[in-house]
Amino acid sequence: MRPSLRDDGRLVGIIGGTGRMGELFAGVFEGAGCIVEVIGRADPDEYRAFARRCSVILVSVPIDVTEAVIASIAPVLEEDQLIADLTSLKVMPVSAMMASRAEVIGLHPLFGPNMATLSGQKMIMTPARSSRETADWLREIFEATGMSVAEATPEEHDHAMAVMQGLIHFQSMVLAMTLRGLDLPISRLLPYATPNAHASLAFMTRTLSQDGGLYGGMLLGNQEIQKILGAYALSVNALKETIDSKDPEAFVREFEMDATFTREFSDAALLLTDLLLDMVVREW
Repeated sequence: MRPSLRDDGRLVGIIGGTGRMGELFAGVFEGAGCIVEVIGRADPDEYRAFARRCSVILVSVPIDVTEAVIASIAPVLEEDQLIADLTSLKVMPVSAMMASRAEVIGLHPLFGPNMATLSGQKMIMTPARSSRETADWLREIFEATGMSVAEATPEEHDHAMAVMQGLIHFQSMVLAMTLRGLDLPISRLLPYATPNAHASLAFMTRTLSQDGGLYGGMLLGNQEIQKILGAYALSVNALKETIDSKDPEAFVREFEMDATFTREFSDAALLLTDLLLDMVVREW
């Protein structure tokens, strides 16, 4: 008989549990006293047999196959099970999980598997169909590791991620494309870099040292990204026109409006960036 979500000894099955993120969350659930089983790449029949006997099914596979994996197991899930995913988008996977009869909670850990500690790391939960008891149980597991947990709807999540991941990663790619087009290697620029510029180049390079497929999923799969990038393009053109005008008063007006808009974050930002830039100077 399948263990119930109400049982103390929950069986957590992680599809994709042989990957680095799957291994990380296997440890999280084991630390919470759960029984954890994992499965790597397999065929749909194996996934279905695996999912049938688990209380909790956590899908931790690349974003481009997430929907297909969820669709393969959704028909066999029952009301006393929970299905969750770990992808960086939420509207698509949550919609796919809602085709099942199980409880559904989308998850997005805002960190990678190589972080030194989980303490202080952020987790977004998007409960779509779950009891408060189930959502609280999951939240308590994450908070016990030191994670900071916030809840949102899938739509709220993807809109925010279109900026926090989509736009910011887009800026890194545009900067690299611009330097490449100008034939300006980073090694040639570093002797002229202020600590701020040095840090900006480092964050750009950090982004581009990651998996292109993962970042492609964030930028190509988010339905909100076109709207965000459209607004970004308008802002770039408007600022370029201000600079082209050679009008210092117009530039200062724009700068001060932007400064007023960001002022609520200025104290915390200055404190953080002072620490980061001091570290850049010491290390480089």
